[in-house]
Amino acid sequence: MTEERVPMFVGVDTVKFDLGVSRAKAYEVIKQLNKEMKEQNPRAIVVSGKVNRIWYEEACLKSGVH
Repeated sequence: MTEERVPMFVGVDTVKFDLGVSRAKAYEVIKQLNKEMKEQNPRAIVVSGKVNRIWYEEACLKSGVH
């Protein structure tokens, strides 16, 4: 049995869809989340234009933003 893998990073299209915002705003959200994550976790890996899935879900989806 194979386990389906969930990508580690979320892209702009996912943020755009989940939050119902424009592409430009989605990139702003990603940039802000990456900045906050890097400040709190200096050793964290940041990918430009994408955000860590766990960080994103906790910040945007579980806090009542959506």
